[in-house]
Amino acid sequence: MPPRSTPTKPRPSASEDEVRLDRLRQRRRRYPLWRLVWANLRDDLRLLKRAWFSLSALLLVLSSGTLYLYWAYFPQHCQTDGSDCGVDLAQALYETLQLLIFQSGLAFPPDLVGRLLFFAIPLLGLFFLLQSAIDLSRLIFDKSANPEIWQIALARTFSNHVIIAGLGRVGYRTALQLLDAGYEVVVIEADWASEFVATLLQLKVPVVRGDARDPQILRQAGATRARGLIAAINDDLRNIEIVLTARRIAPDLQTVLRIYNRELDANLERSFGPNTAFCISMLSAPTFAAAALSREIVQVLNLPEGLLGISELTVAPESSLSGFVRSIEEQYGVRVLRHRDPHGRERRPGFMQQFAAGDVVLMIGRLENLERARLANVPQSKTGFLRPLVHQATGPTLNGVIVCGMGQVGLQVIRLLLANAPHAEIVAICTPDTPARIVAEISQLGVRVVKGDARLPHVLAEAGLERAYALASLYSNDLLNVQVGMAARSQRPDLHLVLRVFSDVLAERLAVLFGINTAYSTSALAAPALAAAAIRYDVGYAFDVGERILATRVLHVADGDALLGQRVADLREARGQLVICLRRSGSSFVPPGLEERLQPGDEVVVVGDIRRN
Repeated sequence: MPPRSTPTKPRPSASEDEVRLDRLRQRRRRYPLWRLVWANLRDDLRLLKRAWFSLSALLLVLSSGTLYLYWAYFPQHCQTDGSDCGVDLAQALYETLQLLIFQSGLAFPPDLVGRLLFFAIPLLGLFFLLQSAIDLSRLIFDKSANPEIWQIALARTFSNHVIIAGLGRVGYRTALQLLDAGYEVVVIEADWASEFVATLLQLKVPVVRGDARDPQILRQAGATRARGLIAAINDDLRNIEIVLTARRIAPDLQTVLRIYNRELDANLERSFGPNTAFCISMLSAPTFAAAALSREIVQVLNLPEGLLGISELTVAPESSLSGFVRSIEEQYGVRVLRHRDPHGRERRPGFMQQFAAGDVVLMIGRLENLERARLANVPQSKTGFLRPLVHQATGPTLNGVIVCGMGQVGLQVIRLLLANAPHAEIVAICTPDTPARIVAEISQLGVRVVKGDARLPHVLAEAGLERAYALASLYSNDLLNVQVGMAARSQRPDLHLVLRVFSDVLAERLAVLFGINTAYSTSALAAPALAAAAIRYDVGYAFDVGERILATRVLHVADGDALLGQRVADLREARGQLVICLRRSGSSFVPPGLEERLQPGDEVVVVGDIRRN
């Protein structure tokens, strides 16, 4: 385990979600004019259909009067006294309207049909005219008093969009990321009292009220025109029903399910296809495990070759990380995902690109390599050999990780810790209410179990707090996780904490309190994968970088392929695809050398923007 270190400089007060929301509010202040016009036309047509009887009756009365005048009344007068000759349909219609409002100067006809029409047109015509006006006024009032109707009209103008069923934290976060990446979204939500509905309405996202299992609701949301659907309700069975209904009315629709049950996740993917079902605990657990082993972790990809972390560092003055980017990448075995200068301007990768003090670097690599890079990012470390050596006092060895909260996430974190840190001493703190089967499963894994309240000092002491490098509090209760973290920090101020929270903004606020990247929102970790899978069927893991959603894909190199013979560096420079793993002849290279050339039979794992790749 790494030695004790001083707390990292906290992040700015504004959270990533707040920055994203402000950015979206600036970009999405109003609907495009063409969409408003089209939605109003469709909605007006709907109103006319609702008032069809009175309008049809009025039209029948006016048509009858117009045709009578044109075919019988005026020709008869033309033959008898030479008047009203050459009258066309427009004039006949005008005279009929004059009859309707009792303003006609026409002579009363002698024939029975004409007499009946001259009485019926003003009486029946005015009745149906008033009835039509009343019907339309009532419908227009209902439209203004019932905004859900207008949302349906707006949704019907969308195409090639993504439908999100369920506006909880995961659905809301996924919607924001899709909007930020430039994709249109339509939401289906049964409860308009949800805390997120008002925000999305402000961002000009149609929210259709109803049950997404209803085919009519799915059609109103544009399922037959959409590119993808994400079922993000907090109910596995309902999500499955939504997807089955959507596939029945739109067989080619790309569907994605949010699933809680880990075993159900695997079974559904066998039925629905790869990357269609995502278990929240499986998506978030690797990041919690990696964050307990290494600091500055933003997110983690769980490849068959092991955990690959994504870390963000600010280059310290004259640190070992300052210098040419390619040299730093090769020296530490990492790859740069994003490079920004101290003013926030993004710098494109290039052969002569350099890291300078204050640059913010997002890099990906094995956890041990990222940790080496983090420890090397010390001010003046590049010129440290010029200073005299200072005697370093030895301290206790920190080799323990305490895990609190034994649900699906906690169990998966323990499994990942055992696989990736076999020499670490892992201790699980279970509450008295923890099911016996879970306690037994943890014990079978060879992990020591301590029963009690993790907020109590004697329970933490029994778990070996003094020897612990990190503590991960993974309860499904935000307040409890914060209390555990505060209790542990009160005894060990230098303890590395990893907290699970459900609120995205709270996660970033706690990062300021406990140190950078130690509090993680499960919805924030899961949302990018759901968003990417709704856009592309062949993506693996996904994460967000500012306005972009980056995702992994597996490319297979064959004879005659355009990739054949290209260098790993060429894929990044020419295609914007960063190679993070090369599989060749049963061996894996993570990451492969930048000068390595691709051969037939190679399998390449790349990371790229879903909009470009």
